[in-house]
Amino acid sequence: MSNSHQQPTVVYLGLAVADSGLAAAGVDRPRWLTKPLLMPALMVDRDRPTQVALALCGAGDVALMRRSPAAFRTGLGFFLGGQIAWVAALRARGSVGRLRRQPVLGLPVVVAWAALNAYLWGRTGRDRLPVVIYSTILAGMALVAVDTGDPLTAAGGGLFMASDSLIALERFAGLRLPLHEGWVMATYTAAQALLAAQGSPDLAG
Repeated sequence: MSNSHQQPTVVYLGLAVADSGLAAAGVDRPRWLTKPLLMPALMVDRDRPTQVALALCGAGDVALMRRSPAAFRTGLGFFLGGQIAWVAALRARGSVGRLRRQPVLGLPVVVAWAALNAYLWGRTGRDRLPVVIYSTILAGMALVAVDTGDPLTAAGGGLFMASDSLIALERFAGLRLPLHEGWVMATYTAAQALLAAQGSPDLAG
């Protein structure tokens, strides 16, 4: 890894640890600084498709800092665009056809998607259709990540599903883990870093 790429990676790691810690502690005000800087820090030295995906997710991060239903739907829209952009970015790196050869590798993603939607079906109310659409695109992104054949990229897709599942379970079912917001941000920031890693010319080469 070159020094030019190592520096923004360290900056992102610091921001991710700080924001996850603040989220776990329920300290919101400093997060208006740390959270909006996460995706811009990760975008440095990435290829253009990866930058587009990160930019859309970054816009979603900012939208979700507000707690209103309108802010939630706006954030969901940005993240929907982000998942579609991630599919395009991952496909642009090439596919090894891992799922075609070993379709069983996609089973955990499909089972997790089905279980979450079945559990939330009667709880999402007017947001039911947007949640189903978003979760389906998210699961599709995770399957594309598996199909790359890169274990870290596949882990990134899985962690993204885990993070968004925690958000949905809290919002629609009232289920919270201890330090819930910290887990949401820790899994999310790790997911983005893993998905973005192979979007660096240094790492791809």
